Amino acid sequence: MNLRSLLVGILLTVPCTVHADGLPTKTSGPYLGLGGGYSKIDARNDFVTVSGEDLSLRVLGGYRFAQIPLLFNLDLGIEVAYVDLGEVDEAIAGVDVSIDMNAVTASGVVYWPINRSLDIFGKAGLYAWDGKVKAQGVEMLDDSSTDLSFGLGIAMQTGTGFGAQFEVESLDALDGVWVATLSATYQFK
Repeated sequence: MNLRSLLVGILLTVPCTVHADGLPTKTSGPYLGLGGGYSKIDARNDFVTVSGEDLSLRVLGGYRFAQIPLLFNLDLGIEVAYVDLGEVDEAIAGVDVSIDMNAVTASGVVYWPINRSLDIFGKAGLYAWDGKVKAQGVEMLDDSSTDLSFGLGIAMQTGTGFGAQFEVESLDALDGVWVATLSATYQFK
């Protein structure tokens, strides 16, 4: 299953969800999480194209503002994370070229409760990323920037503080970066 199919599936699911009126509300509070997943990095210029996938790692923390009386029972949140996007390698004209990226992120999150333990969420924010390009193991370029990011996901809470979330994010850096992450979370009460 590719990322585009996953995003379309999530968007098609949203209008079919059960409205959460009358369900016990989720609690406000801080949360921490740790996750891993998959990243895809594309970088091109006039002479070189480097494109590939690698494993990614995410350490996150945030705060959920539940029980805010908004239209459609939406909850709001903020989230910050450190993301190691991995390293992509490609051989170009016999030269091994690699891009290693990591980022610090800050996002606003909107949660749409489906039922007592499941939410669909969307997020938008900023990625402050740093990328290093190496050729034959020698660092050729160290670049950094701050770019917009957008994501969709599904979050589950167990009622004991433990939970999980799956998200797909698109980062407007280089010629495109996608990250899919499954994280375990714990919300403090």
